Amino acid sequence: MIIEFIGSTGAGKTTLISEVQRRLSQITVVATSFDVVASPLGLRRVTHLTIRNLIQEIVGFPFFIGSLYRHKAIIVFILRMLARQASFSFFTINNLRSLERKIGVDEIIKRRQHDKIILVDEGPLLLAHNVFVYSGAHYTCEEITRFASLVPLPDIIIYIKAPMEILVQRALQRTDPPREMRSRDRELIEKHINRALKMFDQLIAAENIQARLLIVENPDFSHGHSEIVDNIVQFILRYERAGKNT
Repeated sequence: MIIEFIGSTGAGKTTLISEVQRRLSQITVVATSFDVVASPLGLRRVTHLTIRNLIQEIVGFPFFIGSLYRHKAIIVFILRMLARQASFSFFTINNLRSLERKIGVDEIIKRRQHDKIILVDEGPLLLAHNVFVYSGAHYTCEEITRFASLVPLPDIIIYIKAPMEILVQRALQRTDPPREMRSRDRELIEKHINRALKMFDQLIAAENIQARLLIVENPDFSHGHSEIVDNIVQFILRYERAGKNT
């Protein structure tokens, strides 16, 4: 069972995944998508984000190439959306690397892991962030719906939300912000996050997303995540039980 966490920068996805994994590991077999890729290489303990991404890109590349035919429609769609950018830039290259990494790792998980719960932080659905948010290109609601119909989906989607001001504050405090936010320009960060919130609201309205969606409000880090983690864990276990009974 694959569970993908989505949400804007600063929503707390990585923190919640770590706590959900710790809680679920007391009950069942669970791993993160990075664990699946890195553990066979003895690299599971790598924490540097850039190195983790590089490992996933290298390991996932042959799986991405091997799945090109099956994923042709979503790849062509994303390339067409990225082509709307004013010019080919470093960010375009970064988006293409992200496309290869996310599809490649998703392929590894689906081919090799049939007996575990897999928690995914940076999965195929977050390609929407690259395509519709950071590119800055105009898009329509129909294109969001089209993206949702083409992208490979997990069994469960957990959308982590928080108020705009808190997301901006967390983004400014991050030690490893996305490349697009490394200038620490508050106005630019607010623009990206506002655009992301609108995009996610449109994305989760898609019918095939709604059928597997849990929305979680994560407004404040100061009081811990015990109740939020409990809700996520119970949702996952209910889904797992329902699957075993069908």
